[in-house]
Amino acid sequence: MSHQQNYETMEVERHHLFYRLCHWGIVSTGLIIGWTGLRLGNLYGITWPDMLTALKIHVYLGFIFGALWVLLFAYVVKHEWEWFSPRRFPYAIKFFIKEMLAWTGIGPHIEDPRGVDPEGRYVEKLVPTEVMVLWMYLLMAAIMGITGFTLYYQKQYFAPIINWANQIAPAFGLSSGIMLIRAIHRLFMYLFLMTMLIHAYAVIIFDVVGSMVTGKRRERVIKVRRRH
Repeated sequence: MSHQQNYETMEVERHHLFYRLCHWGIVSTGLIIGWTGLRLGNLYGITWPDMLTALKIHVYLGFIFGALWVLLFAYVVKHEWEWFSPRRFPYAIKFFIKEMLAWTGIGPHIEDPRGVDPEGRYVEKLVPTEVMVLWMYLLMAAIMGITGFTLYYQKQYFAPIINWANQIAPAFGLSSGIMLIRAIHRLFMYLFLMTMLIHAYAVIIFDVVGSMVTGKRRERVIKVRRRH
């Protein structure tokens, strides 16, 4: 994490309204889906709403949740690909390692790379680990969607997946493919929740909560324009 320093700053648009709407739509639907999922699994003493209502909400919002991720990804591809492209993974991984070493006191302090040039164009828009976080979210959302709809529709549309799961379920000590698919669905639910909590902590630490509400943020001005 960066030390406090006196930088010249400039207010710029960080997030477009469409991006922010998709983001908060994903957050709100995700929280409700998570709650109803825990209800369907009879977990942690959650007893409301009733099972049938919870199932309907869970499935219908699952379609909306997936659609919002598709819209968000389409926006990223069109407008933010230079920041989120998988080609940036090596840079993001190197930054993450240096970040971990700095937080544990083993390595030196690393500077927050975000900033704009004097014309207000981003030199670096992300804390580099955000690159990996987006793709992790997309992967987990896809797996939860596929397994969730398989559990709901089963042989109506997803017979090949169930047949595949039936073949490998015994290797995991499970008697049916449905049990395996349910276990995978629940595992990625917990992974998604853990990632959300880490993400929430990180956006507070790196001071970007406000920009996801207003769209604006004061960014450090970097005199020499450079790209990673």
